[in-house]
Order: sequence, then C-alpha cells, then structure tokens
Amino acid sequence: MKYAVIDISSSSISMIVAEMNARVTEIIFRDRASLTLLHYLDGRDLSQRGIEKLTEAVSVMKDKCVSLGVDAAYLISTAALRAVTNFEEVGAAILNRTGLPVNAVDGQTEAYCDFIANRFYSAYESAVLLDIGGASVEICDLSADDRSGMHSIDFGILTLHNKFVEKIQPDEDEAKRIKKYVARKLDKANVPGEGRFATVVMVGAAALALYDIYAEFAGAAEGGERSMQYKKFKKLVDHLLTGRDRSKLILDVAPEKLYSVGIAAVVAKAVFRRFGAKDLLVSDRGVKEGYLQLVNEGKIAACSYDFHKEEAVFPARPAQEEARAKGAKIAAPAAKKLSAKKSAPAEGKEEAKPAKRRGRPPKKDKEKVEQSEENKAASKENTQE
Repeated sequence: MKYAVIDISSSSISMIVAEMNARVTEIIFRDRASLTLLHYLDGRDLSQRGIEKLTEAVSVMKDKCVSLGVDAAYLISTAALRAVTNFEEVGAAILNRTGLPVNAVDGQTEAYCDFIANRFYSAYESAVLLDIGGASVEICDLSADDRSGMHSIDFGILTLHNKFVEKIQPDEDEAKRIKKYVARKLDKANVPGEGRFATVVMVGAAALALYDIYAEFAGAAEGGERSMQYKKFKKLVDHLLTGRDRSKLILDVAPEKLYSVGIAAVVAKAVFRRFGAKDLLVSDRGVKEGYLQLVNEGKIAACSYDFHKEEAVFPARPAQEEARAKGAKIAAPAAKKLSAKKSAPAEGKEEAKPAKRRGRPPKKDKEKVEQSEENKAASKENTQE
C-alpha cells in the first residue's frame, strides 16, 4: 500500500509518499513547493486569492499522487491555518476542488508527530528536538516517555520577520532583539535551561536548508550523518548577519530560503546556547512521517482520500467527535457532497436528467384531446388516398 501525507505549512506545501508493508514504512518520494500563506491574509481570514493559490497547490500534489499510484492520502495543516478564522470555508473550497479533506493539526500534536518520527535519536546523550517553523516552534525532550517534555510555542520565522526585520535579512541589532524575544518566549513556556540537553536534533525545511548552507560554508563532507560543530555554526550565524556575500551564499544553496534562513540561524543559536549543547544534528524526518505512523497505529483519527473510490473518507462519528474534543479541526463531513468528482458534470458528458414527477399526471384539456384525435384521423385518410 502506498500512502501520501501532504502538509500545508506557513511557507510551503510539502508531501511524502511512503510504501508500507507489514508495518515497515519506506519513504519513496518527497516534494516541496514554496507557498507563504501569511502573505494572503485579510485580517485573520485567508483571502480568496490565498484560497485559490492553496487549492491549486493541493491539486498539483494530488496529481503527483495519481502518477505515483498512491492508494490513500492525508492532507494536514500545521501552524499555517491554525489561527485562520475562515478555516471551514478554506476546507470546503479545497474539498470541492480536489476531494481532499483538511486535517488541522494542533501545536501539541505537531510536536508529538515530530517526536514519534525522531525518537530513535533518544539513544544520543540528553537529546532534544527543535522544529523552527514559519509560525510556531516545537521543542521535544526525546528521552521523555510522554508529552510532558513537549512544547509548542506561538512564534516562528515569518512572525519574527514581520515583527523585527525591516529588510530581507536581519542585521546585528535586529538579531539581538530576536534573541531577547526568543529567550522570553522559552522562559514563559518553561523550557529547561543549561545543562539539561547535550544533543539538539533539528527538523523541518528551515533546518535542512540551514545545514546545506553550513556544509557549503564550513566545507563539511557529503554523505553520512548531518552534524554541525558549534564553533563553526556560530561563525556561520555571524556571517549570515554581517558577511558581505551572505546573500550569494544563500542564493547559491537555498534561494527559496533567502528571507528565512538568517532568522532560523539566530533562533537555533539562541536555543543551542540556552541548552549548552555539544552535538548539533539535522534530521530529514518530521511531522508528516510521524503523522502517518500515528494514523496507521490508530492513535489519530484522520480524514483521508481514497484514490480507488475517488472520494473522501471520514472517520467514524465517535472518533471524529473525540478528535474535535481534543481541539483538532476537521473539515465538516457535510462538505463531502462538494466532492470535486460530483460538483459539476465533466466536460463532454451529459448533465443528469431531471427527476421524474411523482403523483397523478395533470389532466389534459378535453378539447385539445379531441382535436388531436381528429388530426390523426385526417392524416390517416390522406395516407390511404
């Protein structure tokens, strides 16, 4: 069986396709496209233009699922749509266009998905997971057996950019303000301080881009484990703030992250310094991998799209109500009637015939009936002649 998880995040839409056999999951395809939904906000609503851009992006990902022979797909949204007040409208529009229902993942579940996907790093000394997203930051104690060591904090790269950065990339003064802000947020969330963690495992698109830039900057060897030396990483952060060719370095390695990688580096350094970490690692597994595992283990109730039946599949009512009770947003099942397959007749096909009228047929006018009979008789006589 092939499963796909499509993730709508604050700065992109990404997808994994996994082949599952006897509980063994193998990722066979990854894809990502830039899409910053925060640029399409109208107050706290996603604008109509934003909805159009999003539905088009989901449609493209769905087409790729078809070409790869995917059996079922889960469409999730993390911080991107968490604060959007017209979520139901957005979900209905996506369902109408693509047939895929949207599963909105709350902050704690997002952190738990990260944890599940990366818990094998618990073998490292005092390991902690760090996910720097566009609108939220997740921190998970990888040695914990429950969710007590998980934090989802309501700021991210894009919110920091809007709040502190005047131009494309932060300068030294802006970086100092960002560090102070991050420290206050971590204190308020009761994130542990120095001495608690020795190994930081970064996940997410920003982390992968940051590592690629680090590898280019520090001349790291290709292949093997993605690891960074703290001293060299600090030099990279300074270069991203003051280096004369900092933009060229980013554009050569990760051009789509020109606006975000400098802020990600500042946040990462602040977290590393807080923990006094010795080892810095980067993982390519995150929310999507963890979400798929939890769904297949029956630990998350989720809506999916069945490519064989070409329709959305909603969880049983009790499971769905339980998910809602835990704060999860799920596109209303009633919107299933808006399925892209049934919303309009396909080009070149006939429209459905009107329903037959029930009850007695209306009485015919007596004179019209008699006139019709006379016409038939006259026609018959003319034919015989």
